[in-house]
Amino acid sequence: MNARLLPWAVFALIVAGLALGTAGPGNGAPATAALPEADGDGPEIRMAPVAMREFHDDGTWNRLDAREAVYSYGRKTVKGSEVVVFLGTGEDFKGSVIRAPRAFWDFNGRTVSLPDGGEADREGGWKGELSPADLDLAAGVLRVPGPVSLSGPGFSLAGTNLVWRWLDGKITLDSPVTRVAPAALPGRKG
Repeated sequence: MNARLLPWAVFALIVAGLALGTAGPGNGAPATAALPEADGDGPEIRMAPVAMREFHDDGTWNRLDAREAVYSYGRKTVKGSEVVVFLGTGEDFKGSVIRAPRAFWDFNGRTVSLPDGGEADREGGWKGELSPADLDLAAGVLRVPGPVSLSGPGFSLAGTNLVWRWLDGKITLDSPVTRVAPAALPGRKG
């Protein structure tokens, strides 16, 4: 064996050992109730806790942290519980984070589905409550077809069908209802 290939061979053996040696419910090992169900589509790795990054050729990356997760080799997906998704372009977590009870990350499609919705935080004091949502990581778009509530410095708003293009800084929302705090109005002293 070529000496340059030895580290890769060792890594492949470790990954294969993890995949084959992980005990599942059928092997008599207790299953964790919060861990997502397996896809049954080829080998899987169960991990806890998890910090996953997807690096791109242009130097940007996406990051998803989870308390527990299942990585499916065949589908190239991760199902996680108690998830934090970091949005942005890879610069030290600048931008936004979304916390969700569960998430499904499809590496091929570069999407993250949040079937139970979640909570969003953005630098500058912005917060959001989201119903089930989908993140398109390639396009930099968050879509929430159901109800959404957002708050920022001095105001809050609620509506439906949120589309947030975070790379462009543009948000659209159907049927918005806005509340502005009096102290936030121009010319008012708080």
